[in-house]
Amino acid sequence: MSSSFLFCTVMIVTHSRSGEKTFYPLKKFRISSPLFSSRLRTHILTKRAEKLCYDKHNRPSGRTEKQFHTGVVALKVSELTARYSFRNILEKTTARKLLSQLVCFGIGFIASGGSIFDTYTPFGISVIAAVPFGGIFSSFIGAAVGYMIFAGRSSPFRYLAAMIAVAAIRWTLNDIKRLQRYSLYAAVVCFVPTLATGLAAMSVSGFQPESAIAYSIEALLSAGAAYFFSRTNIILQGTKSLGMLTVPEVSCLAFSGCIALLALSGIRLGPLSLGHIAAVLCILLASRYGSAAGGAIAGTAAGVVLSFGTEGFFFISAAYAFGGLLAGLFSHTGRIVSSLVFLTGGCMMALQTGHPENAVTLFYEGAIASLIFCLLPKTTGNFLSAIFFSGQKDVHSEGLRRSIIMRLDFAAKALSDVSTDVEEVAQKLTTLVTPTLDNVYEKAIEQTCSHCGLRVFCWEHREGVSLESFQSLNECLSKQGSIQPEHFGEDFSRKCCRTAEMAAAVNKSYQNYLASEAAAKRVDEVRSVVAGQFCGLGDILNEMADEYESYEFFDNELAESILMKCKELGLIPIDVSCRVDHLGRMTVEAEIYDEDRKKLQRNLIMKEISKLCGRHFDTPNITAAFGRCRILLCERPVFDVEIAASQHICGSGLLSGDHFRYFYDGAGRMTAVLSDGMGTGGRAAVDGGMAVSIFSKLIKAGLGFDCALKVVNSALLIKSEDESLATLDVISVDLYNGEVTFRKAGAALSFIRKNGDMYRVETPSLPIGILTDVEFTCTEDTLAPEDIIVIVSDGAVVCGEEWIERIILQWQDKSMQELAHLINDEATARRTDGHDDDITVLALRIKQAA
Repeated sequence: MSSSFLFCTVMIVTHSRSGEKTFYPLKKFRISSPLFSSRLRTHILTKRAEKLCYDKHNRPSGRTEKQFHTGVVALKVSELTARYSFRNILEKTTARKLLSQLVCFGIGFIASGGSIFDTYTPFGISVIAAVPFGGIFSSFIGAAVGYMIFAGRSSPFRYLAAMIAVAAIRWTLNDIKRLQRYSLYAAVVCFVPTLATGLAAMSVSGFQPESAIAYSIEALLSAGAAYFFSRTNIILQGTKSLGMLTVPEVSCLAFSGCIALLALSGIRLGPLSLGHIAAVLCILLASRYGSAAGGAIAGTAAGVVLSFGTEGFFFISAAYAFGGLLAGLFSHTGRIVSSLVFLTGGCMMALQTGHPENAVTLFYEGAIASLIFCLLPKTTGNFLSAIFFSGQKDVHSEGLRRSIIMRLDFAAKALSDVSTDVEEVAQKLTTLVTPTLDNVYEKAIEQTCSHCGLRVFCWEHREGVSLESFQSLNECLSKQGSIQPEHFGEDFSRKCCRTAEMAAAVNKSYQNYLASEAAAKRVDEVRSVVAGQFCGLGDILNEMADEYESYEFFDNELAESILMKCKELGLIPIDVSCRVDHLGRMTVEAEIYDEDRKKLQRNLIMKEISKLCGRHFDTPNITAAFGRCRILLCERPVFDVEIAASQHICGSGLLSGDHFRYFYDGAGRMTAVLSDGMGTGGRAAVDGGMAVSIFSKLIKAGLGFDCALKVVNSALLIKSEDESLATLDVISVDLYNGEVTFRKAGAALSFIRKNGDMYRVETPSLPIGILTDVEFTCTEDTLAPEDIIVIVSDGAVVCGEEWIERIILQWQDKSMQELAHLINDEATARRTDGHDDDITVLALRIKQAA
């Protein structure tokens, strides 16, 4: 920093539709300590800015109220003194590449020091075979330097020759991508040169069976290490958190860490080994967060690996294993007691060797590690709890879970059967009681002829002629809706003296027939909607059963701890659920009384529960209903989304038929919803707003997309007698793996810019509000950081789509808000056909989470 003070200015930033920004400075102040971290400075500045711009009721204060009504508002904190942080440096491409090369150099240097019996050091070769192709040169230099220093009894030139051979093989086969995808590729590339150089060295000194076996074992060890190193590289470059790793993946990380400890064990300060001190520290951390199982596993793994590093150190495997077990058993008593117990158990096992100096050395190494362990911050190692998290299921809870799943599944099938039964009964009743035109004529004949003296003559002697005369009226009734006396046939008029009365009776009966038919149609529509609701309820229960099925287990003990923490935060919890799904992701759900909304501090809740669970949670999603609040926390995702929107209202009116919302559902998904109501103006605004509002609430409440679609469709069908329809365009982004799902119901096409190429998402589908049976058409894709998605309403693509693709393809470093404004303004300007329509543009960009 260039001065002892950090001067800051808080500003209000307003955005106009054209993208212009206006800055309103509010107040200047300074922070007296520039040594604060970047994150802490940002927190301090944000809190001060909130106090300036919001009152105690979370409303805009008087000094900012005018600016809040001028457009979209954001707070900007500008630091007038230059500031450089480690993250800022890493954002530069050159610095990032340099750092990656330094890491490869360090890995090669450390791995080359890992020796077996102070004779064989093949792990530097393994690193050359496993590192990414761009880091071969740096890791080669690091391993070469390490071999010159840590070669031990073996000649370093044999290992240098083997590394050159491995690098040459990788350079030759680099273009064959299919070959590199095999899991044993790195192992084979490492095994052959290591064995070949070993056999070549043996040919010079003379063939001996013991040497041949030793060189073969060395080659196998180097190949195995290369396999684990390559798998570790894939794991570290992936998006999984520690809690999501499988047992083989954790084993790969552990094996790579043990090789690092093996290399450090050769660095000594007198009789003390730096690797042994680091190993004891790791065992104590594992015992603290993994209890007895974690301490025993870590002690056994570290002890066995380090015992092979130097001859005469086999006692370490027993000492570390027993000490780790004891430290885990006493982990609940505190760090000091756990460390003392480890030292006691380890020294007891070391004394069994008959060499007291071994116990003394182990005691000093353990004491140094214990001192470091006790001085570490309390939060250090919280991430380890995700690895050692107990997956033991309570028998009663698991049985109850299975029982609930079965009952939900059975109820879902039963409700679906009810819907089917209602439809079948309705169809059978329709065939029995549906009125026809013959019933119209029968009622008219009964009304007119019942008191006529010629009834016997007409219907008993001339029946066929009279019926034919009535059947000829069908076409006239269907076209005109009524008949006149002259529409009867000549034969009928000659024999019937009441043609005028008969025509009036037919007309009256026909109007009753039309009214009955309309009522039956309306009843049929309502029945279809109700039957659909039964089916929809069945789908909801089925989705709930599938959701419970996906949960691996429920942690009731941790849920109790979270409930107590909520009480400490001043909340009144009703119930708390803590569950882990099959991918290892933890979800915490709490229901509380909504007595005081000011107590619901999202950041504080996230921080305290993250600390309690030993995981990094994202900002909680809070929804309120009927005096209660639902708090949902999921683990912090890997990706983030920058999203912005821009709208044009038809005729510069006040109401738009296009409505949109975007939100995080609390389960690691960002969802954007766009609806276009039929037409423009108030009626379209009601349809589009109703569709978006109901759909968003249902998704936030935990319903699936298909179930929410059916509910919204039913609501539009029964909203009024007039036709009411709208489109739905839904995008959901999984922030853990980058998977994007497009769901469309009558919506316009969408655009994707992926890896510099343009793609269209255009699927045929029907809008909602027309038919009782409606479905989404879905398209899935996987995106990476800096990929862009644009969804639009149909008003934006009336004049073509190619120009939108050109704009998106050429867009570089500017914001998504500017992109949305540009497409919106361009679509409005291109509408030269004399018509206007509502236009909405949503622009999204995938980003790496901070």
